[in-house]
Amino acid sequence: MGSLIQQGKVRAAAVSNYSLDQLKTAGNTFVPAANQVAYRMLNRGIEQDLVPYTIANNIGIIVYSPMERGLLSGKYFQNEKLKMEDHRNGYFGQFDLEKVKAFLESIRPIAAEKNASLAQLVLRWTTLQNGITIVLAGARNAEQAIANAQAMSFDLSAEELNFIDAGLNKI
Repeated sequence: MGSLIQQGKVRAAAVSNYSLDQLKTAGNTFVPAANQVAYRMLNRGIEQDLVPYTIANNIGIIVYSPMERGLLSGKYFQNEKLKMEDHRNGYFGQFDLEKVKAFLESIRPIAAEKNASLAQLVLRWTTLQNGITIVLAGARNAEQAIANAQAMSFDLSAEELNFIDAGLNKI
């Protein structure tokens, strides 16, 4: 990739799921334009080392799975129960679901004040995190894609961000 960039055949290249060590090693050949990694409210591990490194080296962070496979939409706790064969049944087992539910209920008033869904609030929070360049959010249909895009139609105050972070620290 470094040679292709030097030759002008490629403007930039990005990597996916690179650890900090892998990103540093890649830097010996070329500086990736971005690193695509998993990041969400319930898994913020990249904030410790990867985010500071990418900021210092002008590398973008593209995050995927911000909704934690739908868990953070709040739908899981309402009438939309998962089918027995759904893989998320096992995946969600790693979380204290009662704490997640309580957290989502605690931030629901912020979403309501913004005339937004919980999903939109979660997506907006994600876009506002330090070092995050792009947030990839899945959608099952056009309506969900439009709703996801509408997450950018409101902002969150420092107080609201602090409230959300305090709630996350309890999970």
